[in-house]
Parts: sequence; C-alpha cells; structure tokens
Amino acid sequence: MAGRQRALFISPAYDTDAYLAAESLGLRSVAAALARSGVEVQVREEVPVPVPADVGESAARSTLIGLGVLFTRQIPDAMELARELRGLNPGAHIAVGGQGLEFLWSRVLDDCPQIDSACMHEGDEIVVQLWRAITTGAPFSQVDGLCYRDAGRVMTAAIRPPVRVLDDLPFPYRGAGNGRYRDGHATMSTSRGCAAHCTFCQSGNYGNRYHRLPRWRARSAANVADEVSHLVADHRVQTISFVDDDFLGGDGRGRERAFEFAELLRRRALQITFSIECRINELDAEILSALRDVGLRHVLIGIESANSTDIALFAKKTTNAEAERAIRLLRELDIDFSTGFIMFQPLSEFDGIRTNLAFLAKNRIGTHRRVANRLELYPGAPLSSYFKRRGVTFHEDRYRLYYDFKNPGISVLYRAFQEVLRPFEHVELKGQKELFALATSHGDEDTVHMRELKGVLDDIAAALVSAAFTCLEAVQAEEDPLSAGEIAEDVRQKCAELIERVDHAACR
Repeated sequence: MAGRQRALFISPAYDTDAYLAAESLGLRSVAAALARSGVEVQVREEVPVPVPADVGESAARSTLIGLGVLFTRQIPDAMELARELRGLNPGAHIAVGGQGLEFLWSRVLDDCPQIDSACMHEGDEIVVQLWRAITTGAPFSQVDGLCYRDAGRVMTAAIRPPVRVLDDLPFPYRGAGNGRYRDGHATMSTSRGCAAHCTFCQSGNYGNRYHRLPRWRARSAANVADEVSHLVADHRVQTISFVDDDFLGGDGRGRERAFEFAELLRRRALQITFSIECRINELDAEILSALRDVGLRHVLIGIESANSTDIALFAKKTTNAEAERAIRLLRELDIDFSTGFIMFQPLSEFDGIRTNLAFLAKNRIGTHRRVANRLELYPGAPLSSYFKRRGVTFHEDRYRLYYDFKNPGISVLYRAFQEVLRPFEHVELKGQKELFALATSHGDEDTVHMRELKGVLDDIAAALVSAAFTCLEAVQAEEDPLSAGEIAEDVRQKCAELIERVDHAACR
C-alpha cells in the first residue's frame, strides 16, 4: 500500500498557436502544498492523449491524479485524459482544478464520470485536505472548497476562502535535483487577483467574486526575492517572466513592494533579466527606471481598445492619453513592451475598428494576434447577458462560448484580418524570438543589434496596420478581401521583405 501513496499532477496539452507555452504554476503550487505535507509528488505538463508510457506508468502507481485546467478550451482534453487514466488506474482518485473550470465544476463532473472531484477556486489548501480524506476515509463533505461525487450525485462542500497570507505558501514545485532549468527561463507568480474591474477578465471578476479579502493579494518583496535566489542557485535560471495579472498592484502597496524588490535584487547581486505585466496607469519613469536597473527588459501592458465605446464597455477606466504616455515612457527608457488589445467584440462597428487601427498606427504598435483578436467570453461572464439583451446570438461548443457579430460586415472583416494578414504572424514571431535572444544577452554588440531589430519590428507593425486599413476599406466598399487576390499578394511580398530585414538586423 505504501507504494501507492503518491500524487501525480498533469496539465493537458493545449493549442500553442493560441497561447504561448509556459509552466503550469497553479498546478506546481498545488503540488508544492502537498509535497510539504510529506507526500511524494510528480508534475507533468502538456500531456497529450494517448499519454506517453512513462506518464501512464506513474499514473498507475498514484493514489491521487490531479488535472490542471488553465483555459476553458482545455476541458475536453482534461476529460479525455481522465478517461484514459481511469483505465490505467481504476482505484485512483482523479481531481480537476484551475481557472478554466470556474463555475463549471458540477457540470464537468456530470459530464465525465471518470472524474471524482473538482477543486473550486484556489486549490493549495483544498488538495491537502483532499489527500487526508482519500487516505483516511474521511467524508469529502468535510473538504471545504471541493465539488465531489457521492453515491452517483454531484455535491458541493462549503466554499473555502482563498489564502490570506501568500508568504505562508511554499514555492511552486520545480522538480527534484539541481541543473539547468530548461533554457534558463522560468516563470513566477508573486500575487493573486487584481484590483481592477475589467468586465472581460476572469481575475478581477471570478477570482474576486467569492471572498472579502483584498482584491489584490501579494507576496512580500523578501519572499519573492527568496524564490528568485532559489531559482538562480538551484536551477541556474537567468530570465524570469513574472506572470501576475498586475505586478504593480492597484494601489501604493504594489509600488512600494516593487521598489523594495528592486533594492533586494541589488543587495543580493542577483543577475537576472525579467518581464512583468501591469496596467498602463501604474507606470512612471521612477518605478520603471528602478526596475530596469536590476533587469527589467519587457512589460506587457493592457490597452485593450482605443475607441470610447469599447473602453467603457470593458470598464478599463483608462484613457488613450495614459496609454500613449506609457508607450512613450517605455520607449524612452529602452524597455521592450507588448500590448493587450481586443479589436473585435460582438457589437463592433467600422468606426470603432478604424479608431483602433488609427491608434495602433500612430503609436507604431500592433501584432497580428492583437489586430485579429476578438473578445472571448467565459461561462458566467457578466458581459454575456449584456450582449444577449442586445440581440447577439450565442452558441456553445465544448464548453466555449461563441457568438455572431451583430453587423455582418464585421464578420467579413474579422475573417479577412484572420486570413489575409496571417503571414505577418510568422514575421512577428521570428522578430520577437530574435529580440528575446538579444535582450537576454549582455554584450554591447547585442545592444546595437537589438535597437536595429526594434526598428524593424516597428516597421512590421506599421505594415500590418496599413494592410488592415486596406482590408477595412475593401469591406466598407462591399468587397471581400479574401476574394481580392492582390491584397493577399501584397501582404506576402511585404512579409518576405521584412523577413530579410529581421535576419539582417539579427546578423543571421
């Protein structure tokens, strides 16, 4: 029996064309909480179906198998894994959890009898209590935060509040032994939640809807610096992506913490480069300079839209002037950046799209993923009922919500942006990879090439937006750019020229 006292945590494979591959920090955090209790744990990420032989062997010996679902679109894949893993280990307890399951827990258990339970909201403490119930025979009804199956019925225990003091949690489980961590790059999460109320976002809505703790809960600067030290010393990490929804928080606490963190990196002589994500109205020269001096190289800022209708709809509570100020600051301080942008929503009109494109052109930003990005609505999202009241047609497929644009012309334009402008995606990806390689180097010559490459990336953005305007004008003239071969050919020729410039700037 002792040989079965282990837990295996798995994340399903997902569409890397839609999302960048990354560590499953939520899954690793849950695994760490259980490992601290003395349980043998293993984490395997991006596991396909059928499962590899070594994963199957590990699953066959595990008492608990946990499946992490970061995106709603991963739910069907998690179910397929559960069905296969159940066949490999009929006696294991199979649990699911993660942000992608929010408010779908009961339904998922109804639809997949091979899954025994689901962790609702944050699972760090739930999984420890679940393990005790599994190994001692205690009733699942005593596991606060668990949705579970009992005699064929799906039941829900009491909601468990989230962890109040994040410093009390162990660092995410990174695996046993020392050695180089992948390619020297790791991800970290230093806070949970978000103080903003953006209507499209899970973090500020679902993640904060069920408790009365502060909307933004953060680890201390010292605790964060300790994990950085651990990653550098034990895993030879050189570059860290901080994946917090808002690294700088929503008030003075986040700003103070960032300055303290920068000072700790300096005192400890931790030579890393890193990236953060934050809101545009939190940036100023003082905080950016302090972080840049200790390794900040990239910032993701959420702009989302430039037209007043969508800014109000998304409850961003920011202005175009604030967005342009943030862009200007980042460029003046020579910090690379990317932007979150939602070009399309169910009620989009041509004027709003034109305003968005004009903003992207003026500020020399924009990628194919942003220009062709449409609002994704999650089950339970408040915006869903708003759009339904305004006549938007919805349908669901494999737990994901899809909708038809109210204006048929917008549908034509969206398809054009998706397909006609797609060649820019390859050019951008190649340019960003080369820029990342140069940004994480430290030579003077690399700095020169990086500046040249940033200029090329600006030109890529300009060419993309120009082609998008051409598509917009064609659609408004009641022409379909997908049928206009000359537009697509112009795009292909321009992208071929830009690829050559990327290679030249990167000295390839």
